[in-house]
Amino acid sequence: MKVIAVDFDGTLHEQGNPIQQSIDAVNKLFKNHDNFIVIYTARSYDEFFIVKKYLDKHNIKYHAIACEKLRATIYFDDRCAKFKEEEENKND
Repeated sequence: MKVIAVDFDGTLHEQGNPIQQSIDAVNKLFKNHDNFIVIYTARSYDEFFIVKKYLDKHNIKYHAIACEKLRATIYFDDRCAKFKEEEENKND
């Protein structure tokens, strides 16, 4: 099983606006039962339900939410791997 960590701020939304390409990529990864999707954020746990509400409102599929960076097989964030890079690696 792969643990795939996806950053919330700057990756799934920018200034409150959803980034649809990222959302579509997360939802596609979620369909693979070998993937465990964790949405992570540097926000405090006081904002956990704000993040959850946003994810649910925009139909972003996930297995868990973490208010910290965690161990994962793959990280997607605005400073690291992009979803496009993951798709390109599948063809190797």
